[in-house]
Amino acid sequence: MSEKIHITIDGQQILTEPGLNLLQVARDNNINIPGLCYHKRLSPTGACRLCLVKVEGMKGIQASCALKTMDKMEVTAFDEELDSMRTEMIDYLLAEHNEDNDGSYEDELLELVQQYDLEDQKSRSFPDITRELNFRIDDTSPVLTYDASKCIKCFRCIKACDEIQGKNILSFSDRGIDSHIIAGFDFWGNSECDGCGECIQLCPTGAIVENPHRDMIKLDQIEKKVQTTCPYCGVGCQIELLVQNGRIVRSNGVEGVMPNDGRLCVKGRFGYDYVQSEERLTHPLIKKNGEFVRASWDEALELIASQFNKILDNQGPDALGGYGSAKCTNEDNYIFQKFMRTVLGTNNQDYCTRLCHASTVTAMLKSIGDGAGSNSIEDFKTTDCLFIIGNNIIETHPITATYVKEGAREGQEIVVVDPKWTPAVKYANLWLQPKLGTDVALLNGLIHVVIKEELIDTDFIQKRVEHGMEAFEELRNVSQKYTPEYVEEVTGVAAHDIEKAARIYAKAPTAMIATGMGMSQQVTGTNNVFSLINLMLITGQIGKERAGIDPPRGQNNVQGTTDIGVSPTNYPGYIPVSDEENRRKVAKIWDVPFESLPSKPGLTTIEIIQAAHEGNIKGMYIMGENPVMTDPNQSHTIEALENLDFLVVQDIFHTETTPYADVILPASSFAEKDGTFVNSDRRVLRVRKAVEMPGNAKEDWKIIDEIANRMGKPMNNPGTASEIFDEIARVTPIMAGISYDRIKQEGIQWPCPEKNHPGTSTLFLEKFNTASGKAKIFPVEYVPQSESVSEEYPFMLNTGRILFHYHTATMSRRNKALTDYENEAYVLMHPYDASKKDIHHGENVRITSSRGSLDTHVRISNQVLEKELFMPFHFAEAPVNKLTRNEMDPDSKIAPFKLSACKVEKI
Repeated sequence: MSEKIHITIDGQQILTEPGLNLLQVARDNNINIPGLCYHKRLSPTGACRLCLVKVEGMKGIQASCALKTMDKMEVTAFDEELDSMRTEMIDYLLAEHNEDNDGSYEDELLELVQQYDLEDQKSRSFPDITRELNFRIDDTSPVLTYDASKCIKCFRCIKACDEIQGKNILSFSDRGIDSHIIAGFDFWGNSECDGCGECIQLCPTGAIVENPHRDMIKLDQIEKKVQTTCPYCGVGCQIELLVQNGRIVRSNGVEGVMPNDGRLCVKGRFGYDYVQSEERLTHPLIKKNGEFVRASWDEALELIASQFNKILDNQGPDALGGYGSAKCTNEDNYIFQKFMRTVLGTNNQDYCTRLCHASTVTAMLKSIGDGAGSNSIEDFKTTDCLFIIGNNIIETHPITATYVKEGAREGQEIVVVDPKWTPAVKYANLWLQPKLGTDVALLNGLIHVVIKEELIDTDFIQKRVEHGMEAFEELRNVSQKYTPEYVEEVTGVAAHDIEKAARIYAKAPTAMIATGMGMSQQVTGTNNVFSLINLMLITGQIGKERAGIDPPRGQNNVQGTTDIGVSPTNYPGYIPVSDEENRRKVAKIWDVPFESLPSKPGLTTIEIIQAAHEGNIKGMYIMGENPVMTDPNQSHTIEALENLDFLVVQDIFHTETTPYADVILPASSFAEKDGTFVNSDRRVLRVRKAVEMPGNAKEDWKIIDEIANRMGKPMNNPGTASEIFDEIARVTPIMAGISYDRIKQEGIQWPCPEKNHPGTSTLFLEKFNTASGKAKIFPVEYVPQSESVSEEYPFMLNTGRILFHYHTATMSRRNKALTDYENEAYVLMHPYDASKKDIHHGENVRITSSRGSLDTHVRISNQVLEKELFMPFHFAEAPVNKLTRNEMDPDSKIAPFKLSACKVEKI
């Protein structure tokens, strides 16, 4: 328990802790000492001189933002002298300050002007010189404008960019009255600024304001402010949506609440306009004579019910399949999986996790008993070593990355393993750049070094690994041939770097692994992760605080959708479909006959498409997924969808998949419903309704419920999202102690088995979630990839995400703020390869694999190795899955999106 001290401020006794910021302590106790340069999330600056106080025993006047609390401290915050000094300082600031305010932003200086009676020019001592000065206005950024005439040189934007976001892009230029903020070396639009908007949120005077909707925003006309969860990546940032005239006009980060504590990326702050896009689906559509026509809900639902019943009657339940959605809430997905099992009677259901993290989850479940991240997002700052492998964390999980950058600044050692350069390399102590598809060899090489140099944790292996040293010896035997020199031949990574990486990771007091789709999206994906876990287990880098393995989730509710049972193999809570005791429990809660619940594992995402292609799956229900863009081998996927007897697509927009539907149903976005998401660190977070749905759109779970009713198999679901979550808690042991009441302000991390349980920030501190309670080592050998380069296809194509877009970009490309940064497909090619083929930067090329071809333009870059290419997968006009193959990892059933042999032709 922290030591307590007493201080006195203006006669008020305060019980606090030593060493805290005096200004913040005063404000926390409702003593509102003025100040414009201080912010509780930044280091003190002491620039504005408004927070001046007197402290008994200290000479002169002190800036309270620069003082730490001490026992028996006696402080005067307000008296005639201090108020006079503040009045004079504000007066001085106003002399060179443009006071025009369009009502679209908070102005802390204006509040002080009113507080100190300086609104009338006659009450001021200094003349207004703003009209004599040529202040700079920089509106070159897609998302913000900087007006130097409103800047008070408080340093908050500079420190926000550096200390919070870790980018260090902003600084001052010129001196004295001419000094102003610049981004990079000059204008914002020419800089590395990526539009996160941290500087906007922390600017106290409106010198930096956001551009989107500024012409319509009037803060005094805001109808409501709604705290909810960001709909993009799996960080789960808490955002506050400002609603005016029924439209979202602003998104701010919620301070003081984890996981983001006010931080946002460009998507979280500016990526909400898709909600009110004119392209939203607003009415059901039925395909008649090859064309979609508007229909009533009654007509659409009756058609769906009759067609699903027809397939059930003629071919049985396993002729149907469905995709849930990582973009939908837990409540939507829970009702979806319940519908698939109780109404359609099949476990043929899956979703996009099969295409991204299935290998990671498969290996982690087998090795340590849980497929979720071991640690909390804030641990990315405090761990001693971070091992980032196959994960472009700064672009794909930008707010988690802010903690990584803080850790790097404070001495954290970082190892990055990636065939492609990513921004994390700038913060790394070491970057290993292996050839695509050689991960097992590389990791076995690290294991070899750890064993040879006796860096193993023998005590951990004996106590917490199944079969202890016997299992270790089996791994030792497999790893013996993976000498650094041999691994260098296979991977291209220098032997001395392999040794260095092994030492950094193994010797660290604590180490965390951040793994991603670069590891999982291969036909050897499960083995890749087994190798990674083996390294972790023999070094004892799990089972303690700030150590473990963490696969950051790519979409907002990837974690939750699996948690609540959208899976062909598991019921909610990761309980196998074959578990009879659980099926009996669930049947009772769902009020259905036990015998009616399917016990046979269903088909996975790719297997469902394959079965449709073969004619075994006759009907599909796709909720919020876009398999034409996301599934491998696009031509094969389209053929499969065309082969269906009946397809229902439920979404908020037309997608590349909707043309193949028989019925399209208009659904709700995150901002139009109540619910929950689960983020990457298992945190169950509230989603709240902010605006109404467009047209006749409906909430996803309500649509599903109505289909069940029309099929004559009512599910008798609860009537509200809150009540649905209560049922989830009854069915899902890991969430049994969570309710809407408990997560009103901040989320709770599962497992949370009972109502008085605080949640679990770190997994496996006492035991692993396996039958024995111990982890398992799975030694694996390196096997070359099944598809390799050849004379005909000499390049290996890698795919991935970029910062400004999300998944298939259905949402992100309907936000001008995001498309202004990036809105076209491209391929990265090494300069040597480009020169050999006489291809120049920006020229158009055709990329061809044995599955198909696409046209795009080239960006020449050292970010990739020779003979390797990289393409982002967001762009429908150049869909990379025309090139990928639908071969599967035998364990996880994932496809090798990262490895496609191609050729490149100039066009």
